[in-house]
Parts: sequence; C-alpha cells; structure tokens
Amino acid sequence: MSTKYFKNVQVVGYRFGDNESPVLFDNLTQYVDIIDGLKDNISFYNKYTIISGDRPDTLSYKLYGTTDYYWTFYLLNDHIRQSGWPVSTPDILEQAKSKYPYRTVTTNTDISNSFPVGQVVTGVTSATTGTIIKRNLDMGQLVIDTGEEPNLVNFGPTEQISYISVEDGETFTATLVKESEQYNSVHHYEDADGVYQDLTLFDFANPSPNWTAVTYRDRLERRNDELKEINVLKPDVVNKVVSEFNNFQKQRVS
Repeated sequence: MSTKYFKNVQVVGYRFGDNESPVLFDNLTQYVDIIDGLKDNISFYNKYTIISGDRPDTLSYKLYGTTDYYWTFYLLNDHIRQSGWPVSTPDILEQAKSKYPYRTVTTNTDISNSFPVGQVVTGVTSATTGTIIKRNLDMGQLVIDTGEEPNLVNFGPTEQISYISVEDGETFTATLVKESEQYNSVHHYEDADGVYQDLTLFDFANPSPNWTAVTYRDRLERRNDELKEINVLKPDVVNKVVSEFNNFQKQRVS
C-alpha cells in the first residue's frame, strides 16, 4: 500500500517498552477532524458493500484510479478503523476455528459449585479427558480443551463427565445434553426481533421453538457482514477532500 498518507504526519520519539530508548516514529495520535466533518454530509459519500477480493488498495484503485486513497476508508468508517477490514467469506470458518478452538459441553446438572476452571475432567464412556477453560452458567456450558487432532477423541453428546476432588476425594459428575466444537456452540438465543432470551435454569436443552440459536461462528459472520457496509468518498470530491486533509496535516507538522 501507498505510504503517502504518512508523508505529512509529524515524527516523534516513541518508547516501545519500559527499558527501551526512544525511537523516531510517526505520530499515530495526530488526527485531522476534516473527515469526521463529512460523515454526516451524505452529499460527499456513497454507500458501498465490500465484495470478496476487495482490499483497501484495490478498492481505492477501482473507485479513484489510484491506490493512494485507501486510508480514506478507515477515516470515514469507524467500524473498520476499530475492527479491521472484513475477511473473505471462505476465511470466516478458519477464523472461527482459530478464535474458538475448544469443545463446548452443555449440562442440566447444577455446576455452580463444582467443575471449576482448570479442573481436568474425564468422559465416563468415551474416556476423553480435558481441562476446563471457561464456564458459562447461564447456558449450562463448560468449554473444555481436549487436545488437538489427530489424537482428539470427543465427549459423547449425552455421556457423563466426572472428576475427583483433590481436597476431599469426592467425585463430581455431570450428565451432558449437548457437545460440539466451541465455534459451533450456542452463544445465545434470540427471538424474532433479535432480542436476547434467557434459558430456564437447568433446562438448557429445551429453548423455545420460536427462538433462534446464534453460535459463535454466526456472530463472527454477522460482524464481518457489518464491516462490509462502508461509506466511500464520491470520485468527484475525493481529490479536493484529500488535498484539504493534507493541508491540515502540513499545518500541524509546521
């Protein structure tokens, strides 16, 4: 990508690490609000949906005949500046697997005073073992690290898991009602209006038939789709806006 956006940015001394000497680096806090002033003026921009294969530089070239204006997309759209450019649809699955790599089991057993994070549990039938990474008591869920493929053996969807307390030797057991990859597990349920719905305590396998299950992967896909909807400067105003932007940058540097 072009570095022309940074040519008028002030260079200051940054200390990367507590014991490091300052080095010269672009002043990333320097910001010109001219772009912010355009966000509410629809006469300056068009709506655009990012498609598969669009990168900031290629989209800049497609719209303006130059790759130099890629940075305007970030300044004009807070959501991609904060969350990054959307990924291509085929990459969502790999992103979900990377972000949520464990297994999730669901139980109607009361685990509020048992099955703590860090505890190693074993499947009574499958003999699968794993370490509890996270608990979600509102959903009756345990997120468990069971290892990596190809040696991975999953818990059965309705088997029991158990462990023996090192403190008093007591055995704790929970019966599963569901098991899946973490990224395919239910994050929440919502009604037809998209409102989050609470499950009945210890009846986590029976949500209302009118509710929709939203998985962790679904949430990534939704967010990625939101990132695709951006505002772009109109071709007939982009040169003027960029010119004024650079002039403000020069004034700040001087």
